[in-house]
Amino acid sequence: MKVLVVGATGYLGSRIAVESARRGHKVTALVSEGSQSKKADIVQRLRDTGIETATGHLESKQEILVKLLTDVNIVVSAVNGPGLLLQLNLVEAAKKAANPTLQFLPSEFSAFGAVGEEAAPLLYGPKAQVRRALQASHIRYTFIVAYGLAPYWANGLGELGTRGRVPPAPRGLDKVPYYGSGHTRFCVNTVEDVVKYTVRALGCSYVVNKQLHIRPRLNQVSQHDLIHIYEDKLFRQQGIGQRLVRAPVSEADLDAQITGAADDIKRTQLQLQKSFIFMGTLTPLGIHDYEATALYPDDHHYTPIARYMNNLIYECKAHLAEE
Repeated sequence: MKVLVVGATGYLGSRIAVESARRGHKVTALVSEGSQSKKADIVQRLRDTGIETATGHLESKQEILVKLLTDVNIVVSAVNGPGLLLQLNLVEAAKKAANPTLQFLPSEFSAFGAVGEEAAPLLYGPKAQVRRALQASHIRYTFIVAYGLAPYWANGLGELGTRGRVPPAPRGLDKVPYYGSGHTRFCVNTVEDVVKYTVRALGCSYVVNKQLHIRPRLNQVSQHDLIHIYEDKLFRQQGIGQRLVRAPVSEADLDAQITGAADDIKRTQLQLQKSFIFMGTLTPLGIHDYEATALYPDDHHYTPIARYMNNLIYECKAHLAEE
């Protein structure tokens, strides 16, 4: 398959591009002139993997995008921020290309497909607009519902935060915010699993005009589960520290934080926190939904979130050793 990856120098996009090439697809990465200089190391790594690069961006002239979309079977977008709405330009180019075999995977990779636009309007609103444009265009699409990425959620023990941070140390000094009862269930996946299931869906007829939910059974957890796993691995198995101090946060407390958020980014982060921890993301699947581990049971063996958290134990031990 010929695959065009948009946003290929980003955190998720670069991994999707490399995995697509590894699985034998002929991959082209759309890279802006700015990224070719600012992210030269990533661009070179893509090229070293055998990925071709095409100079352009989502605000390029339509004829450039149309030509690219005429020559590929699949387009995967992994843009974020302002790039989300600019995907509408890509949809228009796809309509002009009139490529009947084109499969379009827009930049979703979140819980949007499970919880809806109202959960975080500033983030999910643009995704919803792109969805509606695709569905109205009759272009073949696949929506990837990835839920929460582990480096953002598991590293904070259920609190959304900076990617890859070290969790609180169980020494009685650091506190972990504990939301509500702590037992509302949501889904958290490793980045590697999201990438592999996304690439597996490329060219798959089962998921054309469908949602693919990456919702492994062992990754459906609560905040209580994440904290308990972490404490058990450190306190009982390693003999390090003590139980974490939980700082209760009620739904009313979180609503007040959302209202008083200093900027849109912080407000969206808190809205996502509420949608995961108080509302939950494990909504029933519909007739247009497939679950990745059920659809592809033998293609990839996912990493249970409890195993992912072994890495957090090593990071915490290293952090404590440096103090």
